[in-house]
Amino acid sequence: MIDNLKKYWFVVVIGLVLIVGIGYFTKEQMNAVLSGKKVDGKDVIYEVAGSDYTADAYYDELLESKGTAEIYKLFERAVLDSMETTEDIVKKSKEEAETVKTNVSAQNGAAGLEQLNKALVSLGYKGVDEMNKFYENSNKLDVILGDYLEANYDQYAKAFVEEKQPRVVSHILVKMDDSKNPTAEETAKMEKIDAALKEGKAFSDVAMEFSDDGTAQNGGLLGYMDKTSSLVPEFIEGATSIKKGETTGWVTSQYGRHRITVQQDSFEEIKYDKDFLKAISTNNPKIQYQAIWEKAEGLDIKFADESVKADLMAFMGLGGNQ
Repeated sequence: MIDNLKKYWFVVVIGLVLIVGIGYFTKEQMNAVLSGKKVDGKDVIYEVAGSDYTADAYYDELLESKGTAEIYKLFERAVLDSMETTEDIVKKSKEEAETVKTNVSAQNGAAGLEQLNKALVSLGYKGVDEMNKFYENSNKLDVILGDYLEANYDQYAKAFVEEKQPRVVSHILVKMDDSKNPTAEETAKMEKIDAALKEGKAFSDVAMEFSDDGTAQNGGLLGYMDKTSSLVPEFIEGATSIKKGETTGWVTSQYGRHRITVQQDSFEEIKYDKDFLKAISTNNPKIQYQAIWEKAEGLDIKFADESVKADLMAFMGLGGNQ
């Protein structure tokens, strides 16, 4: 019983606090968790030393000990679990999970993996065994938020895109001790880079061959940035002065000299980029809650207890008209 409860603890809490009209919470799954015992008409979810604990009591205890934030976490996961997990999401999530586990193991060994396991458990997952699931839900959340921003572009994304100029960039760096006065060797290296790019060699190949930056092994890909990113001003100015497919001349910074190219600069291209979504959510924290709530409404979720709905709405900062 305890093993089943641990396995389905999430289903128990949400499935009994909410009446959810989605396939995830099927009668068969609930039967795998519950013994069928009731007290005063309420389902008993576990029994300890002869004392019965109902779903209502468990919810109250969870709310008191963890607060509404914990209830929201469960609610959000209910929405994410209801979504289709596409083959692309499965593949991407598996790759992300394996990369993280490999890196943590290489850098911190068994102790690092144990910390990772604890972190995942604290988020409601069964440790590293469910790391793929964690990334699947993370990627589903990106889809929900990206789709919501697209559907409400003028209201939530347009101003950010026009003002911050979000984009994905790559660069080639020639490191210098004195970037204003390059040595003969540094100048010769820049000339080789210029010649290679002029010949039509792929920017990524030139970066891998010549760049002194750590991004060289990834073809110079720096990733997402915008006008508020934590980069030196000269780099930001250079990167935001060009469009997709264009490459800057040499940009001088305290690190040396850079040539920068823009890989993506349209909303359509970056709407699911994690760093873009993080930036725009930081700019407007309610967006993620609004996107999740809209998705939940599409699932025809009904609340057996209106106070639960009120708690969630208050936590998310959403009015009754949402």
